[in-house]
Amino acid sequence: MFGIGKKCFFCRKKAVSPRCYVADTGKQVSVCVHCVPYAERRAFRKC
Repeated sequence: MFGIGKKCFFCRKKAVSPRCYVADTGKQVSVCVHCVPYAERRAFRKC
């Protein structure tokens, strides 16, 4: 079923092609393509 819809961890918009990152708390979060540079600056690790 498509349309489940993951939201971006940073901008809270619908992530079109989400990337998986691990937050500081150890939780897996989805990040949209536009916010990937910000996630990498904040030293989030890729899943």
